[in-house]
Amino acid sequence: MKKSLIAAALVLTAVFSGTVLFAGTAEAAWPEKNITVIITHGAGGDTDFNARLMCRLLEQKLGVSVVPTNVTGSNGAIAMAQYKDGTPDGYTFLMTNTAALTGNEATGLSDYGYDAFEVVSVYAKQSGENIVVPADSPYKTLADLIEASKKNPNTIKFGVSTGGGVYIASVILEHAAGTKFAVIDEGDAASRMTALLGKHVDATIVPYAVVKEYIQAGQVRTLGTLLKEPPALLKDIPTAHESGCPELILNTLYACLAPRGTSPEIVRALNAAMMDISANSEEYKKEVNRYNLQEPWTLSVEDSVQELKNQRELFMKYSKFLQ
Repeated sequence: MKKSLIAAALVLTAVFSGTVLFAGTAEAAWPEKNITVIITHGAGGDTDFNARLMCRLLEQKLGVSVVPTNVTGSNGAIAMAQYKDGTPDGYTFLMTNTAALTGNEATGLSDYGYDAFEVVSVYAKQSGENIVVPADSPYKTLADLIEASKKNPNTIKFGVSTGGGVYIASVILEHAAGTKFAVIDEGDAASRMTALLGKHVDATIVPYAVVKEYIQAGQVRTLGTLLKEPPALLKDIPTAHESGCPELILNTLYACLAPRGTSPEIVRALNAAMMDISANSEEYKKEVNRYNLQEPWTLSVEDSVQELKNQRELFMKYSKFLQ
């Protein structure tokens, strides 16, 4: 009994000092070597920003190099397919966004979901996808846009990226709110903004972080965020589910995953390190306030799994319309 209590005390001490001891195993401590983090989306985007920020602070906390590597393509599906069945060595992890992880399953782009991995943590919230129109648009609210699309079916051009969370949002709008948009694939968020500013589309959906400067400059108007609640530091934006489409909730979050079979002790150790950074790092708080307009927010392993399950249930309701 005394030995087990001592071992437990050592583990707790080690977690908060950045090293995890595994009593009674061949592995004396973790981590003992560099960690590789595969980022499922390209450099410069929101998934990349949040992943690299966390990697940098994990490196300081754990005392080993945490090396981020972008493996892109098919809305994150290429990286996830490549690493989900990889060797569970305790030193390889993925960081992605939940709209891609769950959206790919709902659209049929992937034949697996979050439970093909060991879930480490859901560790941050996006600034929120926003439905946006040019500032001189006649549509002042989401309800205006929805009604106009019904009165003039297939004439309002709505920019999306096929297969991703934005596309799923357009399908929910169609089947839950009855919209009749001319849906056009305009690529990633930057390309969709170019299309909107150039009047090639009448409306689109982009993260607030991408459109913020255009809103402040008076070039673009937001009709609402797809988050269940507005960003913590931006309370005056309406939500889509309260202003035109009750089922339209797209909580884009950031998740850390490990190959199936990764040691539960390592999963929990990495989760504890991420939660500690979220709770106590002033640098982390400053950066997520600035970029995501959110307060630091990181979930336990169990709560992360539940959050992913909830999002899957919402998306899969529309899977027959997405495939």
